[in-house]
Amino acid sequence: MSAAKPKHPTNLLNDYHLLSFDSLDSTNEEAKRLAKGGGCHGAVIWAKHQSEGKGRMGRAWVSSDGNLFVSVLLQPEKPVADLSQLSFVAAVAVLESLESLLPQGNRLQCKWPNDVLLNDRKLGGILLESFQTPENKKPWVVVGVGINVDSFPPRTEFPATCLKDAGVELVSAKIILSRFIHHFIESYNLWNTKGFAPVRKKWVAAAWGMEQRLCARLPDSSVEGICQGIDANGSLLLKLDNGKKHQVHAGDVFPVEAIQA
Repeated sequence: MSAAKPKHPTNLLNDYHLLSFDSLDSTNEEAKRLAKGGGCHGAVIWAKHQSEGKGRMGRAWVSSDGNLFVSVLLQPEKPVADLSQLSFVAAVAVLESLESLLPQGNRLQCKWPNDVLLNDRKLGGILLESFQTPENKKPWVVVGVGINVDSFPPRTEFPATCLKDAGVELVSAKIILSRFIHHFIESYNLWNTKGFAPVRKKWVAAAWGMEQRLCARLPDSSVEGICQGIDANGSLLLKLDNGKKHQVHAGDVFPVEAIQA
């Protein structure tokens, strides 16, 4: 169990409440501990410092102080097969929370499957984790979000950036948190009531790599094709050289030029 103690919970909109910490190993791990300890849907876990942040496939997430690390604990009334769509729900919320802060000339985009880009560099990432507890058979979902506010790791496979480098001044992680939660609740409610289609439409409108030749790196192979967006379930669609559309359900995506360099 976590030895960290949250500050007094802050009530947010509807059923959401904020639990803030000075330091945690991982906001996602704290959300899972909370669920297993009797927590409830709508908990928002925020830490100013994170010692063991993680990304997809067990990768480490560099968690420099001043950046945003937040996780939302949910129990959606949806089929298990639909829960992966929450990654797109969160990405749309990140875009909508940041777009009005950026000076003109900057461009925010969604990169499949779980990244947010600023000027073709990684600004943030989303880690979705689902699980069940013995006491409650309905699946839990943790939506973890990291946003580079003040700094970014200098050497990454896909180049990174931060809001400060884009000219966003006098904006703290706490301000970004407030904006993100507001838009996440809106995006989640849209998905919960109207389904994935309207969220998918927003995501595709801001999609990185559309109509470009991309390489999807899979666990044991790779596939190249022209990006056609995502299908009704969130899988990446690539148009192959033979004209057929190929669905990519999981993997990492890069411009073909970057793979060949």
